[in-house]
Amino acid sequence: MEQPNLEVLSIKRSHDSSDGQLLQFLRERERKMSGRGLTKIVLSTLRMCWGPFVLKRIGTDSDTLKTAVIYSISQLELQIYLLKQLLD
Repeated sequence: MEQPNLEVLSIKRSHDSSDGQLLQFLRERERKMSGRGLTKIVLSTLRMCWGPFVLKRIGTDSDTLKTAVIYSISQLELQIYLLKQLLD
């Protein structure tokens, strides 16, 4: 039975595909992150990239939007730093 007022997202990919490998990596990482849960990891990533756009769309006040943008930028900069470390 489907529950009302819930957004549902289901992602299924072949284990052999690059997307499937990504999901497997996240699931393995989830276990190392004290059980944060794959859903929380995915939503955190989505929030980091798209959250400020949603806040703008729904008319959030400018101070809250500014805080969200600054937070997202800092998280993205951290991710860039971590990615650069893979090259060293």
